Amino acid sequence: MDSQVLDRIERVQRSVDEWLRPDNYSLKKAIDKTVNEGHFSFQDIKYQVQTLKKRLKKEEFILWAEQAGLNSGTNQKTVMCLHAGNLPLVGIQDILAIALSGHRYLGKISRKDPYLPQTLLEILRKENLVDGVWSLELDDLEGNRADAVMFSGSTNTAGPVITRLDELGIASADTPRLMRTAHFSIAHIEDNQPDTMHDLANAVFRYGGKGCRSVAMVVAPFNLNSSKCSFTDYVESFWLKQPQHQKAPPSLYHRYAYNKAAGIEQAWLDEFLIEETEMEPVDPFILHWVKGDRQKASELANRYKNSLQSVYVTDPSVEIPNLPVLPELLSEAQQPPVWWKPDGVDPLRWLGDL
Repeated sequence: MDSQVLDRIERVQRSVDEWLRPDNYSLKKAIDKTVNEGHFSFQDIKYQVQTLKKRLKKEEFILWAEQAGLNSGTNQKTVMCLHAGNLPLVGIQDILAIALSGHRYLGKISRKDPYLPQTLLEILRKENLVDGVWSLELDDLEGNRADAVMFSGSTNTAGPVITRLDELGIASADTPRLMRTAHFSIAHIEDNQPDTMHDLANAVFRYGGKGCRSVAMVVAPFNLNSSKCSFTDYVESFWLKQPQHQKAPPSLYHRYAYNKAAGIEQAWLDEFLIEETEMEPVDPFILHWVKGDRQKASELANRYKNSLQSVYVTDPSVEIPNLPVLPELLSEAQQPPVWWKPDGVDPLRWLGDL
């Protein structure tokens, strides 16, 4: 690794350490505003910040740069980042990738997470690690021509966003794009031991199940009826410490009523529904429970691979045949390393190849 890349990593690390300091008033103020305006719960923000403190270390940045083949010879490009807002600080990886790569940052901050990302961006700009502009309003960025676009969001919004970027003169249909649209993950478990159930509850219910790394389907060797009482105990324990921030829509109860009439095994949790079906997870606040083995987990992962982010296992020695993605540990579902690959693509390598 050349000295310029290592120097940039060290500067990014210092900036992150400054950002995550307990006495960083700007971050504290942003957290308070985020909670007071109802964007996210304090418990979920705290969990995310603690995860970042654990994961954003110099050795992790070095590993990321090595895996991405990062070098100092990259020509600076302007990269438009359209950040999602489904989780607190969900766009942090893209921001750090821009800072490490040395490209110019052009950012559309989500109105769902308007304050938290900007506290890091301000520190990175002060340290000359981010050169560029950002706004909550896409129209404010009109005329800033981008050489590439990074997008995280739903497939429903991807098309309109690209059209709007073209209208504003920011990017055309020919501009290189990294589009991440996967929206759920699968867990394969082989027992109902306390550690497994605790990790599963966190993977499913953290952030209300809103993340692409959140488990929306579990494949287990036992059916829902035999385990729902014990599993709901873990869910209730989880919710006692971090209550679900958003309420489920009335349509969730309608689905429960339909399942009951249709004879579908289920567990009603007031703000969440667990049902024993193999349907593709598309609606929020629903966990699909499937009785099956490793072959079944592989079958479902391949059936829904276009929407699938990750497949989780409880032990690294578990081998599931013919998976479309590399398996990850269930215990790390909501605590990914900084170098994880959304939709199978390393954003830092992608930026380095521009």
